[in-house]
Amino acid sequence: QVPKVSLPGVAPHSFADGDDVFLSVNKLTSVKTQMPFDYYSLPFCKPKELIVEGDNVGEAFAGDRIENSVYQLEMKKTKDCEVVCTVELKKDEHTAFVRAIDDEYRVHWLLDNLPVGIRSKGPTNEDIFERGFPVGFHTGKKGVATNKHYLNNHVRIIVQYNEDDVEDSNLIGTSTSTATSSSTTTTTTTTSTETTSKIIGFRAEPLSIKHSEKTATAGSTLKSCGPFDTLEESSFQSVDNIGDTIVFTYDVHWELTDIPWTNRWDSYMTADASNEKVHWFSITNSIMVVLFL
Repeated sequence: QVPKVSLPGVAPHSFADGDDVFLSVNKLTSVKTQMPFDYYSLPFCKPKELIVEGDNVGEAFAGDRIENSVYQLEMKKTKDCEVVCTVELKKDEHTAFVRAIDDEYRVHWLLDNLPVGIRSKGPTNEDIFERGFPVGFHTGKKGVATNKHYLNNHVRIIVQYNEDDVEDSNLIGTSTSTATSSSTTTTTTTTSTETTSKIIGFRAEPLSIKHSEKTATAGSTLKSCGPFDTLEESSFQSVDNIGDTIVFTYDVHWELTDIPWTNRWDSYMTADASNEKVHWFSITNSIMVVLFL
């Protein structure tokens, strides 16, 4: 199931505790190429049935392709190191991952219409927000034998929310008493208060982890996801070896914030746009080719 995508800031949605929160996947983009790809063009974990959100003209031009995912989120329910699926790396899949990592492709997800982003450090060590997160990373130069490729097969999903109170007045019962001269009707009304929440922020912390449990099943929980600050290169999940089994896992953490829903797009407006540069040279070159043809 895929939620309808609405315009930012138009239709707020409140979630009760335990409600399903649908995470949709979008495209893969890169600053090194001008070609976006479908998320499932790489061998990521797929749901049994793919549902594609109807594209409009703007989404088609932007290369967006919004589809459902296998990630299951429930409002305020924390998850740690839950298995999504396992993938045995074949030659074509190895090539696809290596090419995507070399070309610095980034993953784009959507949650309650909010695009995913990551926090990183800028040139002057300040905190910056970037849209999307890397497919993986490499430790050498492209084409060099010592270049090692590692996949971000684990993602910590962090959702910020704020709470609001919703009052429901329910008519519980009516009692009637009748006298000789007149009749009176007494109505008793009780008010119940239910706490609901709105999603304010959506970010991810991707990580490469070489899980030891290669026979893990979807939905099971592993113990090899942390702590994050003690992982070394030998613990990263490589995609350089054909035949390796990759275990995809994820965490879900919820953070209470006092940011109002109307300001939830502020971080995107001030986001670092280094990963969304306009390829003027490529655009000019393409226009010239079209004119000559």
